[in-house]
Amino acid sequence: MDARASDLLCIHGYTASWHHWDPVVPALQEHHRVHVARLAGHAGGPSLAAGIAPTATALADQLERDLDQVGVDRAHLVGNSLGGWLALELAARGRALSVTALSPALGWEPSGHHLRVLDFKLAVARQLILRGAPLLPTLFRSPAARRAALKIAVAHGDRITPEAALAFTAAMGECTISKPLKQWFLTTEHTLGPIDCPVRIAWSGEDALIPLEPYGARFTTLVPNAERMVLPHVGHVPMYDDPALVVRTVLDVTSAVDRAAKSPLPVDGSS
Repeated sequence: MDARASDLLCIHGYTASWHHWDPVVPALQEHHRVHVARLAGHAGGPSLAAGIAPTATALADQLERDLDQVGVDRAHLVGNSLGGWLALELAARGRALSVTALSPALGWEPSGHHLRVLDFKLAVARQLILRGAPLLPTLFRSPAARRAALKIAVAHGDRITPEAALAFTAAMGECTISKPLKQWFLTTEHTLGPIDCPVRIAWSGEDALIPLEPYGARFTTLVPNAERMVLPHVGHVPMYDDPALVVRTVLDVTSAVDRAAKSPLPVDGSS
């Protein structure tokens, strides 16, 4: 990797962990200085400061502090689910060179049956995983069991190793702010300020948790200039289903931005 390579920050989703980026980090590191966020209140992350309500605003504040601590003003931002929204929020704060948002959360209409459905999906998935935790080391020896247990998040759970599947589910139980954070994002209308960098919103074609319709309905107005695409044959957390596709999706954006930044500005009157 070139010592002058640009910075790239990966941001995981709700009740997830920084390990969700493990399948794609090595390839991204060939082109960027990669930083992987560990969200407060989540597996592997710090505790949320006392007195701070668990909201996307608070998590974005934490990410800004993290960037400041490593001396990064602006970075390419890649986020999945809630991490996709956080990437967009950071971009609105002027911290992004580009954004690639993978099935980003919080782009839904602020009320309606779709939110009750999402609440139900999240509650059932969490209870099934937590109550079944003692059995999972045995169950996850079976590819079919991995596929069934992870289907709300990963389309092809049978492709994940038993160890990775256990880490995936363990992260849900290690999230200490899951209930209040979910209550906040299901009951609050979310807005974004203007974004002045390239944005690609890439939705998973087999997203069983928040399919594009209706959960991405407001992104056309929230981020009107964003490029939109659908990633085929992948679930809500596409890094596990097709790492190579995710890497290409990200690098298409970041490499174009970096090339433009390195190109000399045209001089008036030059031929």
